[in-house]
Amino acid sequence: MFLLRPYLTWLVALLCFVALPDVADATHLVGGELTYVYQGVNSSGQNQFEVHCYIYRDCSSANTNETGFDDSAAIGVYQGSNLITTVSGNLDANLVTNVIPQNPNNCAFLPEDLCIERAEYIVNIALDPSQQPYSLVHQRCCRSPAITNLEVPQDQGFSLTSTIPPSLTLSNPNSSPTFLELPQAFVCNNYPFQLDNGAEDIDGDSLSYSLCSIYMGGSYLSPIPNPPTGPPFTEVGWAAGFDATNPLGALAGLNINPVTGQLTGIPNLTGKFALGICVTEWRNGLPIGTILRDFTMDVVTCNILSPGYDSPEPCTGLTAQFDQFSNPSESYAWDFGVEGTTDDVSDEAEPVFTYEEPGIYNVSLYFETGTCADSLFFEVIAHEPWDTEFDVNDLTCNDGGWSGTVVLDTTDWTPYISYDWDFGANSVPPALTNEHPDEVWFTEGESINVTLESSVFGCQSNASVAFELPELPEANFEVISEPCSGLEIAFENLSPESGPFSWDFGGGAGLPNSETSPLFTYPSYGTYGVTLTAGAGSECSDVLTLEVIVLPIVPFDTVWTIQPLAICEESGSTLLQYLGDGADEVTWDFPGFLNSNEATVEAEFPDIGEYSGSITLYNAYCDIQSSWSITVDVLSPLLGVEYLVPNVISANNDAKNDVMTAALIGPDGEHLAVLDPGQFTTYRLQVFNRWGNELFATNQAGKGWRPGPEISEGTYYVTFDAQHVCDTEPFHYHGPVTVVR
Repeated sequence: MFLLRPYLTWLVALLCFVALPDVADATHLVGGELTYVYQGVNSSGQNQFEVHCYIYRDCSSANTNETGFDDSAAIGVYQGSNLITTVSGNLDANLVTNVIPQNPNNCAFLPEDLCIERAEYIVNIALDPSQQPYSLVHQRCCRSPAITNLEVPQDQGFSLTSTIPPSLTLSNPNSSPTFLELPQAFVCNNYPFQLDNGAEDIDGDSLSYSLCSIYMGGSYLSPIPNPPTGPPFTEVGWAAGFDATNPLGALAGLNINPVTGQLTGIPNLTGKFALGICVTEWRNGLPIGTILRDFTMDVVTCNILSPGYDSPEPCTGLTAQFDQFSNPSESYAWDFGVEGTTDDVSDEAEPVFTYEEPGIYNVSLYFETGTCADSLFFEVIAHEPWDTEFDVNDLTCNDGGWSGTVVLDTTDWTPYISYDWDFGANSVPPALTNEHPDEVWFTEGESINVTLESSVFGCQSNASVAFELPELPEANFEVISEPCSGLEIAFENLSPESGPFSWDFGGGAGLPNSETSPLFTYPSYGTYGVTLTAGAGSECSDVLTLEVIVLPIVPFDTVWTIQPLAICEESGSTLLQYLGDGADEVTWDFPGFLNSNEATVEAEFPDIGEYSGSITLYNAYCDIQSSWSITVDVLSPLLGVEYLVPNVISANNDAKNDVMTAALIGPDGEHLAVLDPGQFTTYRLQVFNRWGNELFATNQAGKGWRPGPEISEGTYYVTFDAQHVCDTEPFHYHGPVTVVR
């Protein structure tokens, strides 16, 4: 029985080379192994071993030089890296054995002119009992340049090794395992094989089998090392796609049963392939030694008589159709692998079968043609194809990003399908397994690649959608007018692609404006909160408010006062006070007398007279500075005030004697036009009619009675009380006043 699959796998046999005197002639060697048998203890108390070195060579017409075996083989004995001894064994022609290539199946036929021979070199070695293991090694250079799975194989030799365990740790001395069957050097390409590499151990130790590394040994300068070099050994250089566990490549499915040593595979490449098989012996649960079969196997094209079929393409539907392309047989017996029924059979050469449920089915065919009868096996993956094409639609802004609806038609999906979504690390959700999303949130402004990977029974169907997410609206602007440029202000939109826009210039200064970068004239100077809305009217709107200060070209109020602080005595104390707006810094400068940055300052001047200086105002927002010349007049002291109360007023609005008020006379007899009302400790002016009714009253210095049209001509009565801070006595007056028109 053998297994036929749409793909091909191949087996590589074990390689053990013994070098020939001429390196070029060594390419006829195809493998070997090294074993030993315990013989007892000699008179010197040494353990004696009979060592067998087996060498295989190609004896077919491919060996054009008809090169034979080496006349002798050198065996080195090491403990660690220390050489203990070297012995050589001669070739015994009587021990040369012909390895007959085995036909892998009665429906497959190997090519003619295939020939392999095995030589056996026997040496005897006596070794002292030791707590350290001994390593046996034989080396030869070089391998065949036709080997497929090694890099520059003609530059690589080989090392055959075997281990003698420590004698003092064992209850009995040890003999190595020996292989039961000769290695088969030829297998058919695209045809399954099963080769026996089992061994026996005369000590009854347990054995395990594995594919293992093979090693280099020898060189062009020393093709037949004597003594051979010792451990550690260097693994061969594998060609790309090959290694010790996959010497036929990953698709060959090469496997060795660890219990029986049965080597199986399906070659899919022709050529020569080197590989290693290790047999490890175990005693009391511990490994005590290993032998290595290093061999080269040819994968050749064979004449196959079995009918040729391709397995149906997987996941193309529930109907499987088997079309024959070669070697018709006389009879067919198909079983389509449905459990629990006997109705899944056919005797047709090209049957068609429809499965009721998706699944993986093992289909078998037994065929007969004359003396050739065998079975073929197929793996049928029955499942309808499914569509993974999808779209991400209806992108809408949401919470600083974009939400999209995933649209996927799953009507042809089955519960057998497993799948994975990848929406990107910053998305929500970033990924899903075996779950379809309704909506996905994406980060704004990113390049998105959404992928859907799905599989069923090893079949895959994948799809992806890539798109650029737009930037969300962003409100961002600045004032580009220079500070202190007047009422007309220009704004620049720093995100002009984020429209539509809505501008609010603040304080009811104007109606909303939809321009991208507007120019606006304010009705008055002041501070305004300007608000820009980007994406106005959408769910993605963004708002930014900035404070804008609107100032004239000259931003200062030139309002200041200069007044004496003491007027009743000689003093230079003067109050300098800036009363306006727009100045962030004020500097008073009277060279030699005063320099101050306070808005209000008491200045001391030395004497009566005029003093020239300046006031400098600075606006930090506008970065503007202006200066004005000023004069401080330090006056003579006001020693007292005389009061002159009129007894007649002419209320005819001719701006002459229209108001009833006291005239203030200074010490020099001159009228004092203006005095600070706060300089009076007492000031009370009252006017009464003849019946004693109060017509007017004030406590504010300088304020007087202006008779209105309702006041008729006649005599009225006045009382006046006042005391200036410079008066030594209070002033009191009462008397008539006549109103004429």
